[in-house]
Amino acid sequence: MCIPDKLKFRNFPYHFINHNPLVMTTRRQFIQQTALFGAALSISPSDLFKLKKVLGIQLYTVRDEVTKSLENTLTQVAAAGYTHIELYGYDYKTRQFFGRSAPQLADLLKQRQLKTPSGHYGIADFLFEPTYRWESWKHLLQDANTLGHKYVAIPYIDDKHRTADDFKRICDRLNKGGEMSKAEGLVTCYHNHDFEFTSMVDDMPAYEYMLKHTDPKYVKFEMDLYWVKHAEQDPVGWFKKYPGRFPMWHVKDMEAATGSAKGQTCEVGKGVIDWKEIFAQQELAGLDYAFVEQEQYRHPVFECIKTSADYIKTNLIS
Repeated sequence: MCIPDKLKFRNFPYHFINHNPLVMTTRRQFIQQTALFGAALSISPSDLFKLKKVLGIQLYTVRDEVTKSLENTLTQVAAAGYTHIELYGYDYKTRQFFGRSAPQLADLLKQRQLKTPSGHYGIADFLFEPTYRWESWKHLLQDANTLGHKYVAIPYIDDKHRTADDFKRICDRLNKGGEMSKAEGLVTCYHNHDFEFTSMVDDMPAYEYMLKHTDPKYVKFEMDLYWVKHAEQDPVGWFKKYPGRFPMWHVKDMEAATGSAKGQTCEVGKGVIDWKEIFAQQELAGLDYAFVEQEQYRHPVFECIKTSADYIKTNLIS
C-alpha cells in the first residue's frame, strides 16, 4: 500500500507507519489496519494541523508577576491550561534563574507538572567578546539539560551590535555553539525581532544572511510571528524558502493599526494575524513547539493568557 505524501508527517500513528497490511497475520488485524487508513484519508487538509501540538507560553509574558512570586506565577500559568514553558531570565554569571539554580527551578516546574523544552539565553560574552573561551556556553548546556530542555535560544542582539561584522561573528558563534549543543543532545536557535529584516549584511537582510550562513545541522530559528508581521514579511514565504528551519514559534497577536502606527501585541485570536493560515504550514516550517507571548495588556495578565490558551485549544491544536 502506498502512503500519500501528504500523510507522511512525523506524528502519524505508529501502527500505520510501521506495518504493512499485506503481511498481517490475521483477518482482525487487517480490518483494524484498513479502518485506520480510511480514517486517515478522511482527515481534511484543514484538520491536519490540529493533531499534535502542546500548549506553551514564554514566561516573559508574565514577567511582572514573576518578580512578585515565581511560585504563584507558575501555579497560575498551569491553571490557565499551559503545560510547557519557555524560560527567560538566565544569569550566566551566577547560573541562576530568578535567584534559583537549575535544579531548584526544575523542581518547581515538576511540582506543577510543567515542562520546559526551551529557554532564552542572553549570553553577552558568547555574542560579543572577541576572545570568547566558551565556558559560559558549556555551563549553559549543562543547566539546559538539567531542566530538560531540547532547545536553547539566543533571544536578542542589542542595538550597539547590529553591524555587518557583528552579524557575521554571531553566525560563526551560532555554528560552533550549535555543534557543541548537538553533542549534548540540544539544538541551538536564534529568535528574531524586526530589525533583522532592516539591517543589511552583504546586500541582503540580516535574517536572510543568518539563514544562509548558519549550518542547518546545528542552527535552527525560533520565528517570532508578531515581529515578522511587524516587519511586513510573510512567515509562510520564509517557511517555503527555508523548510524545516523553524521548529519554534512565538505566537503573539497584533492589534489593528491606529493611523500609521502598527498595532501592539494582544491576546491570540483578538488581533489581525491569520493564525489558521500559518499553523496550516507547520509541517513545512518544521514546527516542534509554539509559545504564546504577549508584551502589552489591556486586561489583567492572567486573564489574557487564559484567553489566548482557550483560543489556541479551540482553533489550532487538539
